Amino acid sequence: MAWAPASSFTRELLGVMGPSRYLRRGFFQNVVVIMASSGVAQIITVGFSPLLSRLYGPDDFGFYGTFVSIAGVLGAAVTLQFSDALMLPHTEEKAAGLFWAALVSTVAITALAGVLWLLFLPGWSGLLKFSSMREWLWVVPFAALLAGVNQTLIAWCARRKAFRRAATILVGRSITANSGQAAAGVASWGGGGLIAGSLVGDAIAALGLFFWVVREDCGTLRAGARRACVVDAVREHKDFALYSAPQNLLNAISQGAPVVMLVHYFGPAIGGIYAFAIRVLQFPMNFVLSSLNQVLFQKLSEVRNQGGDLVGHFARTTCALLSISLVPAVAGFFFAPQLFGLAFGAKWVLAGKYARWLLVWLVPGFCNLPAALAGRILGQQRNLLLFDLGLLWSRIAVLVIGGIFGTALQTIVMFSITGAVFNVILILFIWNRLKQDYVSDVAFRNRRPAAGAAN
Repeated sequence: MAWAPASSFTRELLGVMGPSRYLRRGFFQNVVVIMASSGVAQIITVGFSPLLSRLYGPDDFGFYGTFVSIAGVLGAAVTLQFSDALMLPHTEEKAAGLFWAALVSTVAITALAGVLWLLFLPGWSGLLKFSSMREWLWVVPFAALLAGVNQTLIAWCARRKAFRRAATILVGRSITANSGQAAAGVASWGGGGLIAGSLVGDAIAALGLFFWVVREDCGTLRAGARRACVVDAVREHKDFALYSAPQNLLNAISQGAPVVMLVHYFGPAIGGIYAFAIRVLQFPMNFVLSSLNQVLFQKLSEVRNQGGDLVGHFARTTCALLSISLVPAVAGFFFAPQLFGLAFGAKWVLAGKYARWLLVWLVPGFCNLPAALAGRILGQQRNLLLFDLGLLWSRIAVLVIGGIFGTALQTIVMFSITGAVFNVILILFIWNRLKQDYVSDVAFRNRRPAAGAAN
């Protein structure tokens, strides 16, 4: 009986799949356009990886991974997730109000965090294993600012269906960041070179998106900049700030904790090997998810607003993600160490051993994108927050137990299995909620004629 929900879920997913349905309303075309464009950015990054793996060592990637983890936590909630809500308003004016709310919160939060960060900088430096990291910790708030601005601008482009424009900027970002990191590696900058190259790429992306958005939508954004419009938009979508922002923050801590804690328990080299393994595995996944995220949220929001088949869209996209990830993941599980050693050098074979187990977590995480987006659309922000809170504490507990009593590999195996279990639970939970919502909506529509006749 325990397997009944999962088996029922699988049968229903397979039953609603139909390739012809992807062609409706331009959804498939939008996905193909942005995947083809953003794919160039991913290919550039993949192409640079063998070079970067030889210019930098595990300690350097541990340094960089620690910085990215810390900056990622701060940048995760700076928009208060008003950028995520940009798809939902029916009018462009309300959407513009959310756009300004996201930018204002980004600037205000990073400014406040920057002051506090600089005041307590010696304390933060003492908690880390890298004595040289103090030279770079002061730019953490700037990295978070760039992340928030880029999130907001990309979300606006997605609402305007300017997917090609956003992907083109992403290509420029990839070229700039990877070229900068390679040049810094040749100059022997160490882990700081990886940080500097990434920041320059993010800044170029932000400037490119900003100038395009202002040129194309200046009038709309000016109309939404009125105080009353911004306040109304914030009030209407306050659940994103109350629940989605803390949820995103918890998720960022959950994603970044492994690098920091592996460095703490096992040393910078182990943290760097883990960070490099994640970096390589997420290249192909980000190729799909970064493209699909923009298109799918816009599409699911549109389907919801028009009373369409949200259950079917969820089922098809989840099953499609599973189908395209399963075979490469199985191959990677068996051959990752050999592939890492061949592509990146003998010193990265251990990263391949970590990668095979990380796939156990990353595949369900790859497939849960429709669940995460559908949960926001259904107003499940509170439950999603509770989910991420449970995931975070479970992961922290696993990392601490593994760090004290186990080896680095054992810790990563336990960490990955924990993530896989939670992601499967999330998919099944949202699936059930979608079916309940669909049944309630059908029942409501069926009652409407009778109510009209009674009047």
